[in-house]
Amino acid sequence: MLNSQVLIELFSKTRILAYASASEHEANLRLISQISHKLGILEIIIRNRIDKIMSARDESWLFALPSEIVLDDDGGKIKEHNALVSRQTFGFWVRVAECYKIHSCAFDKEFLESLDFKKYYSRNQGRLNKSPLANYQKAYALLLLIRSIRNRAFHFENLLKILDDGRPRLSIRATFKKSSGVFSIMPNMIMTFLDDILKSFDENLVEYAKN
Repeated sequence: MLNSQVLIELFSKTRILAYASASEHEANLRLISQISHKLGILEIIIRNRIDKIMSARDESWLFALPSEIVLDDDGGKIKEHNALVSRQTFGFWVRVAECYKIHSCAFDKEFLESLDFKKYYSRNQGRLNKSPLANYQKAYALLLLIRSIRNRAFHFENLLKILDDGRPRLSIRATFKKSSGVFSIMPNMIMTFLDDILKSFDENLVEYAKN
């Protein structure tokens, strides 16, 4: 193992001190390497599902977006639909799902109905305003969590950090019309969380993601 001084010289003092130990920094990088393939698969599946729904409404939907959703078309140079779909960030697809209220199309109904966020963190909410979470609320929280994991992983941020109140740093707030809820994933449940979503699309996807 590299000693702490070498790690600081290579990765910066600020980064290394943001972890509980040098071992945690190493474990975080290892986790990122293990989940990157899974995140890539999920991003492609989800964006294709959203595009399929939107294209069924209007084949030219990408060119009729509201002003609050910015299309990355390389300054108007890209016109081909599939090329545009591939170019957009995952955040773009989350914004599309939110704008058009089609969160649930990204996941199978059976999966959403059986989903219990408490599996991934015991203090997660199962109800909002005394009512069980609706499928669209679960779907939106899932999209935000996947985006958070993806962005943190691909920017090599700490996925293992636990806050002073015991809540994982990997937390998001999903805001709805009359309520909002905080949803978190414990570090040791990140892999399970991603695998559960992969299996909801096809049982063989988890094995496929290992290859």
